[in-house]
Amino acid sequence: MTVKINKIHLFLALLLLSSLSCGCSGSNNAAPLARHGVLDLSTTNMPRTEPVRLDGEWEFYWKQLLSPEDFQGQQAPPVSAYLTLPGSWTGFNLNKEKLSGEGFATFRLRILPGPGKRDLALQVELVNSAYKLWANNRLLVEGGVVGKNLFEEISNQSFQQVGLNIEDQPIDLVLQISNHHDREGGAVSSIKFGNAGTLEADQLRKRGLTLICIGSLMVMGMYHIVLFIFRTRNAAPLYFGIYCLLWMGFSLTSNSNGWLLRLFMGDIPPWLLNRIDLICIVVSVPIIYSFLRTLYPEEFALRPQHASWVVASVFTVLGILSSTMDFTSYIPIYYVLSMLLMCYSVVMLLKAIRSRREGAPYILLGFVVLAIAGFNDMLYDMQVIHSVYLMETGMLLFILFQAGALSLRFSKAFSSVEQLSGELTDKNLVLEQEINERNKLEREIVNISEEERRRISHELHDGLCQKLTGARLHFSVLERKLAHDGRQVPELTPVSSLLEESVNQAYDLSRGLWPVEFDPHGLSPSLEELTRRLAESSGITIEFSQERSCENCANAGMIQLYRIAQEAITNAVKHARPGRIVVGLHCVDRRMITLIVQDNGMGRSAAARTKGGLGMGIMAHRAKISNGELTIADAIGGGTLVSCSIPCTSVAAEV
Repeated sequence: MTVKINKIHLFLALLLLSSLSCGCSGSNNAAPLARHGVLDLSTTNMPRTEPVRLDGEWEFYWKQLLSPEDFQGQQAPPVSAYLTLPGSWTGFNLNKEKLSGEGFATFRLRILPGPGKRDLALQVELVNSAYKLWANNRLLVEGGVVGKNLFEEISNQSFQQVGLNIEDQPIDLVLQISNHHDREGGAVSSIKFGNAGTLEADQLRKRGLTLICIGSLMVMGMYHIVLFIFRTRNAAPLYFGIYCLLWMGFSLTSNSNGWLLRLFMGDIPPWLLNRIDLICIVVSVPIIYSFLRTLYPEEFALRPQHASWVVASVFTVLGILSSTMDFTSYIPIYYVLSMLLMCYSVVMLLKAIRSRREGAPYILLGFVVLAIAGFNDMLYDMQVIHSVYLMETGMLLFILFQAGALSLRFSKAFSSVEQLSGELTDKNLVLEQEINERNKLEREIVNISEEERRRISHELHDGLCQKLTGARLHFSVLERKLAHDGRQVPELTPVSSLLEESVNQAYDLSRGLWPVEFDPHGLSPSLEELTRRLAESSGITIEFSQERSCENCANAGMIQLYRIAQEAITNAVKHARPGRIVVGLHCVDRRMITLIVQDNGMGRSAAARTKGGLGMGIMAHRAKISNGELTIADAIGGGTLVSCSIPCTSVAAEV
């Protein structure tokens, strides 16, 4: 299906290009041609037909600047030859001598219009390099200043249109041309003759196409350059943007469009416009090859790119330093090299298509149209063929196909992003499930740990503690019996004290492993008991305060808060060397339960230098599995402040 679409695109592009090319000629292919200096239009209805091109054989007077007065009387100068216009006298054989582009001459044409009085117009476009045009002894229009040498001539190749009132008498046109600035001398574009409104409408269509082309080139050029700025790793948008701006510069300064630049910048020397448009052409060739090579580096070789840049640099320097005549004489060499490079590029693009490179069919279609337009314009500029300039149309089509390739690339990129986004969403869901499972497993592990603590606490309380208590009671009975019998055994007193301490330690260990079980009203009595015991064992003042909203707290995170408080107080006792520790438990709004442990010890910085354990990490882990927030900071006035807040997920009876 893709191959069919590409063939259709190619067919439509070539059809559009050929139709525009034919449309420029219109019906003038069947128009009469001048013969030996006479153009017979007696059978042509001028007001109702398309403009007539004054093409054909004009009288040619070489090295003579003749005016209409010179053709009056019986001493009219002899005709040097008949030269076909539009065309150039460059290379024309005159008396076995091949003429160069530099020189001056006079052309003459007699028009037989037929009966009737009509208001028509003459339209003059490209004449190298200065001219004067008379009709029936009246000077109609002039471009620049005609001169016999470079210093006398002032070049001006601008478009001009002038009205002409005719009757049934013949029209005698006399055209003086001098050329000391361009390689091609003569009228290289047709002089049109016809209805003024039709001629103006035709010119407006051309100018409209030019403005569309210039605007499109500017927008596409700036767009691709900005695209490169945001993604500098890919130089293809930069090359394409510069290429568009170069052809925009050419369109602004070319012979047929110089009016547009003069409209905004005033009178600009024609030689400067000529240099700018030719240099834009020269630099555009290596730019477009660099663009193609950036897209398909495996197909396009590096050496042609280096060679094209070297050649373009040489011709650019020649364009800056040499005269206009010399520079325009060198340009055909560059045209030939450019056409060879275009052919090579087409072959490489076909190779890229065979290699299934992304966007290669679109780029090939656009480049083929661009190459056809380029071949046409270069051959026309060298006067090899008689045609019209098609580069603006070719550029528009090339931009269209390149935009198609860019859209295709963006579409695939967006599809890839959407696919990756979907895969990432799925993986995030899986990861979220795994995290939930992991958190659930961690909570289960903690619950198992707490259950194991509870079991060991029960075994200590119901087993070892009871047995030690029974042993201590039996020992007391034995001690009293011996005392009653009058037998004193001093060694029994230390053993009795040791049994008393063992019983107390066993009970303390049991309560430390599972304190909540003995708390009928929630966490705080067990926490208060914890502070009391640690204060007795450490000799440090530990104060406890609480503020609760519920008498019975059924929050599942209470056990974790107790363990965090136990770890925080133990760390303070071991590492901070405090004189006072304050423990607070607050639950005011029944949304958050907050534990605070603050000491006035040496602070975190000094305590960090002492040998520590896993206490901090364990506290953070316990806060995490309870969906709480743990903060450890320096207390105001010195010491450390440990704070942990967990959400209140279960509310018991109100106070």
